[in-house]
Amino acid sequence: MEKREKISLSNAEWRIMDFLWDKNPATIADMVHYFDGITNWDRHVVIMMLKRMEAKGAVAWQTVGRAKQYYPVIEREQSCVQETKDFLERVYKGSLGLMLTTMVKQEKLAKGELEELRRILNEGEEDD
Repeated sequence: MEKREKISLSNAEWRIMDFLWDKNPATIADMVHYFDGITNWDRHVVIMMLKRMEAKGAVAWQTVGRAKQYYPVIEREQSCVQETKDFLERVYKGSLGLMLTTMVKQEKLAKGELEELRRILNEGEEDD
């Protein structure tokens, strides 16, 4: 698979991507209907964001009948990994240990969450 240039998405763009990853292809009308009541986005806001996302290389469209149907160009997993790396670098200067320590100390983790964290750490050790 070819290596893509990093694509940064705003919080609003992430919301649209989440929708498209789950329900693609989708028309502008589909998106306006879905986000109605969740956001205050009208048709023009959705169109503006889609144009910006298309320019970034995150989405593309094809005409079907009289409607443009949008679909994601980037993969969810790849985008999540990149966003996580960017967050870790920006907030914790790349220190996964510092992030985990902060989260464990600040959050009351449920027993199941602690068990899952232990499982993930153990799997990481096994991969080494």
